[in-house]
Amino acid sequence: MKIKKFYAKSMQAALAEIKKEFGDNAIILGQKKVTLHDHPSLKEALEVTAAADKADNEKPEASPFHNLLRENISKKPKSSPISNVELGLIRKDLDYLNNRIEMLVNHIKYENLPHIPKILQGKVRKLIENGVAPEFANKIIEEILLHMKGEELLEEDKIDDKILHKIKNKLMITGPLSIKGNRTSVVVLVGPTGAGKTTTLAKLSARYKYTHGKNVAVVSADSFRMGAMEQLKSFADIASIDFFPVYQNKDMPEILKKTENYDMVFLDTPGINPKNIKKMSSLKELIRISGSDEVHLVLSMTTRYNDLCDAIKNYSILHYKGIIFSKLDEAGEFGDIVNLANDFQKPVSYLTFGQNIPEDIKIADRKEIANTIIRGKYGIL
Repeated sequence: MKIKKFYAKSMQAALAEIKKEFGDNAIILGQKKVTLHDHPSLKEALEVTAAADKADNEKPEASPFHNLLRENISKKPKSSPISNVELGLIRKDLDYLNNRIEMLVNHIKYENLPHIPKILQGKVRKLIENGVAPEFANKIIEEILLHMKGEELLEEDKIDDKILHKIKNKLMITGPLSIKGNRTSVVVLVGPTGAGKTTTLAKLSARYKYTHGKNVAVVSADSFRMGAMEQLKSFADIASIDFFPVYQNKDMPEILKKTENYDMVFLDTPGINPKNIKKMSSLKELIRISGSDEVHLVLSMTTRYNDLCDAIKNYSILHYKGIIFSKLDEAGEFGDIVNLANDFQKPVSYLTFGQNIPEDIKIADRKEIANTIIRGKYGIL
């Protein structure tokens, strides 16, 4: 048995060195953080102690008992009645018994030590394929490696449960919209152009009218996009929901008076470039005048990650409560949901996944989102 200490900046780097030298037979005996005074480039390091009975490219050594038996058998007297066929069968039986004994000894010796199975390599690849950031995916696997022991690392169901638990714990959710019992609740949707705000607003307003029995109104302040108001008004007419247009911020107080007897008012806002300071200031003022109870940022899952990050940062001046991820049915991967949660700690409020109103929207659930990320399919929603 060969034992060696490896020093690296991270567990991932240490595992790479261990695998390079010992192969897949490596056993982790322990790990701790250390300070290396004789390594200027690696002062703070992770010391990982690993062991291996033999490297992958080494042939297994036969035990002394096995060698003795082989030697005695090979010295069979000429007068022995044992045929060559029988001798071959005996040797096969001895080889089998020797292998079983070695397996039993190794099991007893290492049953409480974390082995590094290849199954974890497949799991991290799958997470990355589904859009989870490589650094975060590797961190999940490293934590599983450190906290699961022995044969647990060979049980795929337990590994999947741990991965699900790690992702789920990174996610935050807001729960459903808050409804004020004694006054009108004003809900505002904001977000970049093309994020799906108007369709999402239609789904929410129809759901609260027909599923929750609320008296709702929709207000559109999107006078910039061609046909935006007409689109929302057409929906409102079909759904028998009252519609009110707002062309300028100064129109908002009058609309609030007209809608003061409604249970809920949903305000649709124009999609603007968050880097346009003038328009963002105007939008912030509109939200202030509306006396909004909740602001939600709508982001499309088909948007590039860097653009999602920019939107989250730039729209933060509007103090939104949660993020609504739209167009899950058009996305190929969903890892960015947990990537954003990991990078910005912003909660998710709703998910939308189709054009059907009001069916294709759902309150965010951490376990369902985690399952969607792991499987790479939105259909479980």
